Amino acid sequence: MLLLHVFLAWRSRGGVYIGLPDFSIFYTAAEILHQGRGPELYDDRLQENVQLSFSPIALEKRGSALPFNHPPFEALVFAPFARLSYLGAYLVWFGIDLGMVLVVLVLLRRNFAILGSAPLYLWMLAGLGFYPVFVALLQGQDSIFVLFCYTIAFLSFRRGREFREGAWVGLGLCKFHLVLPFVFPLFVLDRRKFMAAFLLVAVVLALLGLAAVGWNASLGYPAYVWAGERNQSYAWALLGHVSNVRGLVESLCPPGNPRTRTWLILVICLMLLTSLTYAVRKAFLMSAVSPELVFALSLIATALTSYHIYFHDLSILLLAVLIVLEFLLSSEKLNRWGKRALYGCIGTLFCSPVYMLLTIRYKHSELLGAVLLLFFVVLLVEFLRMQPGSDAQPAPALANRQLR
Repeated sequence: MLLLHVFLAWRSRGGVYIGLPDFSIFYTAAEILHQGRGPELYDDRLQENVQLSFSPIALEKRGSALPFNHPPFEALVFAPFARLSYLGAYLVWFGIDLGMVLVVLVLLRRNFAILGSAPLYLWMLAGLGFYPVFVALLQGQDSIFVLFCYTIAFLSFRRGREFREGAWVGLGLCKFHLVLPFVFPLFVLDRRKFMAAFLLVAVVLALLGLAAVGWNASLGYPAYVWAGERNQSYAWALLGHVSNVRGLVESLCPPGNPRTRTWLILVICLMLLTSLTYAVRKAFLMSAVSPELVFALSLIATALTSYHIYFHDLSILLLAVLIVLEFLLSSEKLNRWGKRALYGCIGTLFCSPVYMLLTIRYKHSELLGAVLLLFFVVLLVEFLRMQPGSDAQPAPALANRQLR
């Protein structure tokens, strides 16, 4: 897989030079702030003019500007990059992304008993051989940062440090659609330390965004994002259905019944989040078995119930896959069919040609959503089957789980 990724990166080098990667949106935001025009950050015409100044060929190839549709506070992170050329800024961010991937792998290796015994070079091969991570690196996306935040949050979860966990999950709000479904069960279950830290970070980030772009742009941001999802002129409209519940429903339901599709999406997502909430509640019992699995369940459910998701966003599933794989190698409590199904899902997620065929050849990215749905259902059933009865007492923390 890594050799295939190197080949693809080599073939894509020309596109990097002319500004085709998604990093263009971050550099556009940086240029707008550098020009002192923060209140106009979400002006499509201004964004198009800025992109025309540093990547005119890419703009012509895409047919339209690639809009900056991220929260306003994230523009501040990339503001210093405006002092560099586009290519220089891309290479610096690529190095930062790559560094975060390596840190994630090193941290997880230290905290997994069985997988941690594998040589470091195998961990590096696995991380860089995971197609969503490769795409996020090549595109200069911020999905790697969300994976980094979730990794630190997972380690905090294992130590029972809910406040720290909530703070790190809150930092991932640069991709709020990959965070809010994760937070849903913890909000319902009233995990106060987690929610206090999460909301504190969210407020701070909102204030930073307000300082960067002002009231009008901040208040108009939700409408801008929603309009962008429906704008068929944007480049992402050509990618087809997304790899989640929304993509599956939209591909299966007749296009003439939008209301039916919307209600079906809402019902299925609510069912997934409700079952996830029940599993999370079970994980906080004193006698819970393998409570770490709910973190993986939460990540998979987040991917399934998110509205807007593409392959680079699935980088967060690297953490889920490693958690489940560690469990598979250490537990003998699984049914044979369940173990085979989980190994099959992991193998599919690590098979780069699957992603390429679904996008380039067949234009059916939503089929990967079916794999994620199977992954979630099997893991949920196996997790609940191992748990004790309802008479168990709640656990104040998970700190008694010894780490390697």
